[in-house]
Amino acid sequence: MSSFTFKQFHINQQHCAMKVGTDSILLGAWVDIAQVKNVLDMGSGTGLLALMLAQRSSLDCLISAVELDPAAAQQAQGNIAHSPWQERINLIQADVRDFLHTSSETFDLIVANPPYFDQGVECKNEERELARYAKQSHLDWLIWAAERLSETGKISFVLPYEAAKTLEKRTALYCIKQTEIISKVGKSSQRMLITFSKQPQNLLRDQIVIYDEENHYTNEFIALTKDFYLKF
Repeated sequence: MSSFTFKQFHINQQHCAMKVGTDSILLGAWVDIAQVKNVLDMGSGTGLLALMLAQRSSLDCLISAVELDPAAAQQAQGNIAHSPWQERINLIQADVRDFLHTSSETFDLIVANPPYFDQGVECKNEERELARYAKQSHLDWLIWAAERLSETGKISFVLPYEAAKTLEKRTALYCIKQTEIISKVGKSSQRMLITFSKQPQNLLRDQIVIYDEENHYTNEFIALTKDFYLKF
């Protein structure tokens, strides 16, 4: 699909290597935005996460969206410009690592849907390969984010289930929330929504099942995403 329409904004994506997907939609709808005033979206792609968080957050919340690929950054900028929140979202075309190392700004929420996969089958273009395959580890992404995280801030990623469990064991940050994503009743967890903080808190664990036995969306999935999907 070259475009995707949500209830309050529209995404054009024909020039973006990675298209709108359920993972980012789940993260954008799930992440805790209570009292959040300064957000960073690492690897913004189409701008989807930035736009979802703009829709959910208060009018004084500012969002920085960083995207490396020039074509994706240009398209994300267009998506933002045609949204109700263009004054609150700043799109930066840059390498996330460079941006975080040179910025003096701190953020009270940092989100990412980072590249998931180890190098595998060659993609048809360099842009999709960059978006799909992890050139750096997920721990690298978490360390970079922690450098610019406020003392009471949170970092939230969506990752493959096993990758998230591995990351939890390797970081010195506190894991404070885990939500397992199950595609259908009876299947094992494929993804995890995971949140880290510099401050210790009790770990909250739960799960979301997307489809029931009859391939209908579950009530919990509808409740989480109904503010975005036109079909709900």
